[in-house]
Amino acid sequence: MVHVTIVGAGPGGLALARQMERHGISYQVLEKANRVGSTFHEMTANTTYGPWLNSRLPDGPVPWTWLLKRATREQYSEYLLNYALKHDLKVRTGVTVTEVQRQPGGFRLQTTAGPMDTTFLVNASGYFSKPFVPQVPGRCSIPRIHSSEFKGLATARELIGRNRGRVLVVGGRLSAGETMAILYRAGYEVVLSHGSPIDFFPSAVTEFCLAPLTQLLEEIRARIPGTSRPWNLNVRMNGDEHRRLIQTGLVPVWPEIARFEDEHVVFTDGRQAYFDLIVYGTGYRPALDHLHGLIGVDELSGLPPLRGFESREAPGLFFLGLIGLRTFRSQFLRGLRDDSLLLGEVLAKRLTDGKGLAGPPLWTRRPEAVQSAEVKS
Repeated sequence: MVHVTIVGAGPGGLALARQMERHGISYQVLEKANRVGSTFHEMTANTTYGPWLNSRLPDGPVPWTWLLKRATREQYSEYLLNYALKHDLKVRTGVTVTEVQRQPGGFRLQTTAGPMDTTFLVNASGYFSKPFVPQVPGRCSIPRIHSSEFKGLATARELIGRNRGRVLVVGGRLSAGETMAILYRAGYEVVLSHGSPIDFFPSAVTEFCLAPLTQLLEEIRARIPGTSRPWNLNVRMNGDEHRRLIQTGLVPVWPEIARFEDEHVVFTDGRQAYFDLIVYGTGYRPALDHLHGLIGVDELSGLPPLRGFESREAPGLFFLGLIGLRTFRSQFLRGLRDDSLLLGEVLAKRLTDGKGLAGPPLWTRRPEAVQSAEVKS
């Protein structure tokens, strides 16, 4: 038995593993893919993330010349791999957790590598392994995929059968924008379907100038009671090319889909159109299937009932990376960094006090050790 088992070797799981190393706590990280950070490794090549100032992990510095630059998919994927190697983190890849059961003093995990016992369980499996596709009435013979399955132009060519065609991209967030831009640049006729106004990240120059101030203001806001929810939970589209394509009408924006009629799509404003391919950039739900039977989740959001980081229904089960988990930043890379530091303190406190599963949540106050660790990182 280990004291802490972390499910998921993404940025949250790796950052928490580093804290377990610092506190001398026995742990293991279980990752179902064959490498750490697999989600970032498999995203489309032109995906980017916020400035490195906000994206780096504890004890994972980057060159100072990178701090205000956006992180590319390839850079961040390699950063996570090197982070795990540098700190010699105990990650077991190719191991899938299929079920979790309560037992005296902790949990028993059923995995593809056999049963494993642990005192505490931290779910850091994120969202990206559970794509969300809305249910639309009617029969549809048009090829349909989620943006997680869209690996570039080769995917479109394979499904359509040629290098041109008419594609409907559904969604108004980052993945929908990335897919839209790739297809448009390649000469496909693209239509975007979305129901509410689309928000954009600021331009690259504006973001470069505002990143330090934004980080400071968010840190202040996160400490103010009653501001745990974000201004906007949506992950926005990139602010340069995506904004231009939409605002100039090069990619028209149509309303939501009402129903399918075989080879045609009927929209809520009554218009009908034929498409060669439909790509859903409609986001994800928390990847919690392995916890079925142990906890319940909200039907709309897919989120479990929580008390701080901890499950209300299964004490000793903790979460990282969920929307609005501790503050409005918890769903973002910059929030994962802060939350991993604090959760590390919570777990260390539980084990030091010997209270185990009966201990209090302890996350509402920020210990001095957390603040000093942040300064060092």
